[in-house]
Amino acid sequence: MGRKILDVLFDDRGYVTALALISMPMLLGLSLLIIDVSRGNNLHTDLQNAVDGLALAGARELNGSPDAITRANAAIANLVKNQARFSNGGPIIMDQTKVSVAYLTTIPASDDTPINAAWITTNGTTDGTAAAYVLVRSTPRAMTSLFPLPVGLTNQTANFQAEAVATYTAAACDVTPLFICNPFEGQGLSLETAFAQGLTYSRELQVLKTDSTPGPGNFGLLDTDIPLKDAFAKGASGQCYTKESVVTKTGVTLGQVNVGLNVRFDIYAGSLGSAKSDPLYRPATNVRKGAKFTTGSSGCGKVDSDVPTKAMGFPPGTYPTPSLGISTNGSWDRTAYWTLNHGTSLPTALQNASRYDVYRYEIDHNLVGDKAGNKPSGETGTPRCYTGGAQTLSDKPDRRTIFAAVVNCGDFSDSTKHTTISGKTTLKPDAFVSLFLTNPVEKQDNSQADDTSASEKPIRLEIVDVTGQGGSGTLDQFLREEAQLVR
Repeated sequence: MGRKILDVLFDDRGYVTALALISMPMLLGLSLLIIDVSRGNNLHTDLQNAVDGLALAGARELNGSPDAITRANAAIANLVKNQARFSNGGPIIMDQTKVSVAYLTTIPASDDTPINAAWITTNGTTDGTAAAYVLVRSTPRAMTSLFPLPVGLTNQTANFQAEAVATYTAAACDVTPLFICNPFEGQGLSLETAFAQGLTYSRELQVLKTDSTPGPGNFGLLDTDIPLKDAFAKGASGQCYTKESVVTKTGVTLGQVNVGLNVRFDIYAGSLGSAKSDPLYRPATNVRKGAKFTTGSSGCGKVDSDVPTKAMGFPPGTYPTPSLGISTNGSWDRTAYWTLNHGTSLPTALQNASRYDVYRYEIDHNLVGDKAGNKPSGETGTPRCYTGGAQTLSDKPDRRTIFAAVVNCGDFSDSTKHTTISGKTTLKPDAFVSLFLTNPVEKQDNSQADDTSASEKPIRLEIVDVTGQGGSGTLDQFLREEAQLVR
């Protein structure tokens, strides 16, 4: 009997089955826990992808315009639809109704610092011109666990949430190192908005060098890695400028601006007098400007303006007093210009055209060679000083079009902000624009050297296009724009 009892005690048959039965609940629970973790990760990934997409869509509209937030909200609400799955209730469309959105002027320097309600209160904004970041945070999304908790063996729910912060960046390369003050700032309009409303069309700008308190009608220079006259002549500053900031240049010499820009009109003055054979310093294909000398070498080194009865550049518009740097409307004497320079009546298509449109009409209809006044010695628009070869001349890109930054200079004339433009000053551009040079830059005093004179007449320009939603899109190739996630 005793031996049988010992046999029973030491009998190990069925041991594995017993262990399996004992460990089965543990293995099953671990499996359910692993599945829950995987479901939670999938749900969080879906939520993160959703808010990432919404944040990027909103950030793409934050270009500093007054309506930037309005457009960003529209993009988040209507343009992007994302689904989040693996949670209670099946798939859900992640649109603006399932997220909270905040616009910020700045974010914490460290990702370890949370963007909480206090931060949003201090650094949030409803001003489209100040909104630099968009924060998109999903509402909590519940997921019922498969793994039951020991107490009561009930299935609990876990809430998952995700957030994303995105910003808009843009950089412009091959930009002339020039900024102009927004002439519509006093009206509370960005240049993009003014352009979209047709307020810039055919209106001529006359801009003068800015001082420490600039305003509409002023311009300034941006820092450049190459000599100023070369940057203006070639149309490249040697660096790219971002939408977030540009830095002004010190030691402004307006004579170098004059010499550089006038190369584009077939005028080679000062130290650029020897550049007339270099294709990098080629003129535009249409350089009609109202010059009395049209043969020989006279006039190749100076503007040589003449009375309108013999030759005529583009006439100015009517300017208010005091001047705000932009003509009051798009009126200018198109008939006088066309009749003198082409000897025919003004085409119907040009009755209300801008100077730039007339200039392009002359090129596109092979009228550049027409002689002013129908005289053998009358001025034409054909370059005659450039010796680099006609085959190197091209209107793509157009050499009488330059690219510049636009700045809301009122920020630097407001005494309450205690800011001035002095030395190297960092500015935030409102936009980038393409500008048509309507006429060469003339000196106030012809006895001064071209490269050094500080007394220049205004630079006369027309706005062709502007970056952003309100523009015509011709600057897309010059501006790299992207929205990027920063948190």
